[in-house]
Amino acid sequence: MSKVADLQKAQQAITHPGSGFFVGVALLSAIDKALAVAGPAGNPGVIRERAKAYAETAKAYAKASTDLKEVVDNRLPNAWTGSVAENATQSIRALANELAVSQKSLEQAATELNAWADNLEGAQSTDAQGVTALENVQKSLGHDAFDIGKAIAAIEPANTAVGTRISAAQRTESGGTHAASMLNQLAARARTERAGQGPIDPLAALVLANEKGPGGGADGDYILTDGQLDRAKQFMSVMNGTDQLAFQKLLSGAKSPEEAAYLWKALAAGHSVADVQQFAALIHPHGDDPRWLSEHLVPALSTDPLQEESTSHAIKLNYKGAQILDGYDVYSQRNVGDCVAASTVVASLKLDPVTMLQLTTGNMADVPGADSPEYFKQRLQQLFIGQYQQGQLANGDQKIYPENGGGIGPKGNTFLANQNLGKATGSTYEYVDLNTDDDRRAAVTRIEKALDEGKPVPFCAFDEASKAAGKDGGYHQMVIVARDGDRLQVYNPWGQSVWVTEDQFIHNHLNDGGLTDTANINRPYGVELPK
Repeated sequence: MSKVADLQKAQQAITHPGSGFFVGVALLSAIDKALAVAGPAGNPGVIRERAKAYAETAKAYAKASTDLKEVVDNRLPNAWTGSVAENATQSIRALANELAVSQKSLEQAATELNAWADNLEGAQSTDAQGVTALENVQKSLGHDAFDIGKAIAAIEPANTAVGTRISAAQRTESGGTHAASMLNQLAARARTERAGQGPIDPLAALVLANEKGPGGGADGDYILTDGQLDRAKQFMSVMNGTDQLAFQKLLSGAKSPEEAAYLWKALAAGHSVADVQQFAALIHPHGDDPRWLSEHLVPALSTDPLQEESTSHAIKLNYKGAQILDGYDVYSQRNVGDCVAASTVVASLKLDPVTMLQLTTGNMADVPGADSPEYFKQRLQQLFIGQYQQGQLANGDQKIYPENGGGIGPKGNTFLANQNLGKATGSTYEYVDLNTDDDRRAAVTRIEKALDEGKPVPFCAFDEASKAAGKDGGYHQMVIVARDGDRLQVYNPWGQSVWVTEDQFIHNHLNDGGLTDTANINRPYGVELPK
């Protein structure tokens, strides 16, 4: 058991020591058990030294990044012109950005470690007070254990003292968990290292890992997720010679690093080299137009936590300036429960540029009007319906939409998660029940890890009040697409995403920020997690 649980068990024995002649003996035994639990472990001084080292390294990275940016802007040799200068600029700019990201990560790590050191020091001080108070009760009762009156009077101060220790242990556990979570997220930003550990040239890996869509922040909106860097590298390492040469030819012919990154993204999403060749032929005429590539190859649902973490308003799904899922015109065919298909599809599109291009252009990239928002809506709706029907069949339903519009069960949920998200991430998903706060708390740890690896996490929720009133409960699937610290970005297939805290997810307050509006779908009850 945890220290908190051990102390709580001892507290129960302290507050219920029995009665009669041996109540004092029982109380002393319970106090012994409370004192036997070790206090918060760790050395705040050592933690602060590590934080100081990180901060000093961050300063060195900042200077190196500034120097490299100066080289890019003002000091490349005049003799380097054309593609030579362009390639040099791209490489040096990517290196400068990598150093800037490392600088920021180290600075944030130092801040987290200092906060953890302060938290631990405070918990240790509080725990020491509780230990001293328990020892004082133990000492005062030691020679009068059989004095029933004194024993009963000692129960309250002993209970208060062990309560102090419990508070310290809880502070340690929560602070440690938070620090570990944040440091894991920061460690996941080591993108170039992930891309470069394979058959990719280190400099090419550096450029690839740092390519962003238009408007991408200093360390957000990367074209390739961390997991896709790993996946592309793995696929390259097992390709036969013919496919490897064909793919390298596509890369060398790309008009821009952005075009090359989307080719890698297509490969990482599980498409064959032949499929990627067809995809490349469609986007190549626009390969030197980063805005066209971004607009047609990723949905315009912002999931950059560094840009959107602080927002309290819903972020709408848009395409070419048009709001796509506004009410029921596309999503749900009104009373059809296809939220499982709709949420899984949109989450997968951010990972799969090949399917996204088919939706945005009908694979007719250069036909005027083929990429209009209205055609996009129609194609998206057909994809929702097709996925919905497949999910119903996988769930074992005898009748499927349009005969049966009643939704999809857990088997269908898992099938669609594996078919769409699993193909694009290389993971196998499993359905996990969320019956209690402890279940949801345990799931959050796995959710964090999945999001740090670029893997969306679908989950199901319902309206507690509606169900308690004997109504249908408004059962609904949504999907978690990003995180920033202890905040989760949840996409609701009604066409918007909202940030919720992990605490809101754990304690059934999903709708506090208006995620599902008047429906008040607030209680998660099941989640599809990557194994």
